[in-house]
Amino acid sequence: MKVLVVEDNKSASMIVCRIITSMGHEAVHVESGEDAVRLFKEDHFDLILMDVEMPGMNGFDATRLIRKASLDLWVPIIFLSANTADTYLTIGIEAGGDDYLSKPVKPAVLKAKIQAMSRIANMQEQLAESNKNLARVNEELQLLSCMDGLTSVVNRRGFERQFDVEWRRTLREMTPLCVVMIDVDEFKGFNDHYGHLAGDDCLRVVAQALKGQLLRPGDMVARYGGEEFVILLPNTNIEGAVNVAKNIQKDLHNANIDYPHSSVSDRVTICMGIYCTNQLDANFDRSDNSVLLARADKALYKAKDSGRNQYVVYDTGGIERDGIENKGDLHSIEAKGVVVPFK
Repeated sequence: MKVLVVEDNKSASMIVCRIITSMGHEAVHVESGEDAVRLFKEDHFDLILMDVEMPGMNGFDATRLIRKASLDLWVPIIFLSANTADTYLTIGIEAGGDDYLSKPVKPAVLKAKIQAMSRIANMQEQLAESNKNLARVNEELQLLSCMDGLTSVVNRRGFERQFDVEWRRTLREMTPLCVVMIDVDEFKGFNDHYGHLAGDDCLRVVAQALKGQLLRPGDMVARYGGEEFVILLPNTNIEGAVNVAKNIQKDLHNANIDYPHSSVSDRVTICMGIYCTNQLDANFDRSDNSVLLARADKALYKAKDSGRNQYVVYDTGGIERDGIENKGDLHSIEAKGVVVPFK
């Protein structure tokens, strides 16, 4: 136990400190109320023995300041004073003291008080450790509640929570935020032909291919539902998101999950729809982040309708396609309006 001894009388402080150290505790001595308050704010103590009559700030005022500085932590304070008047005891308790000993202090009485306070300190330490363990368990449970048990990536609940955080950060810092919606091509056919166990293995491989291209701590991939995934890319523009999409396609292609019955390819492929906040109009509703998901999802369905095995970027501007002006159209940046499947 660490004890702060506040006593301006050197001989008295030496006696008290000797008693404390003889009991196996650590004693720290200061000579004024001002030093007691300062040191209390800088260090941790399990018990304070506070002299009342001192030059400058007295023990009562020092105790009041200490209590104000530690509203969430109660450290026992025992007053030491030669004044035994009942009014002093009342003032001491009202100031925040826990006990009152008259000087000269009897060693046996002081030892008994310190021993009692030591028990309280031990109980507080055990309680603090229990609270720490409980907080750690709660944090682990919280993390588990946000993880998808099959693919070991974040689940939809965890995504929505982080999406809200990143959306607010984007509005605050005016940085781009990209969303990539992903769907495994013809997954139902894969499941029906190879069985659910193979389907589960397929989703795990797809999840790892997605996760493998997210190199920054803030990037996130989540299983959105069934064979759908979503990627969140904070502080990323469209070009950056497209690069991620290309690399994911390469990784999944190299994973070579056989699917000869697919109408798209001889292996499992995916579609991706991409949308970024720097495409938003200046007068968009800042309270609604669903527009990002809706437009990324629209791009995803465009990729499906256009033959699958590709990414599509949702574009809010006009582009030329076959000589026709299209507003709010979808296109692949790389192909200038023509959606090109991954080869």
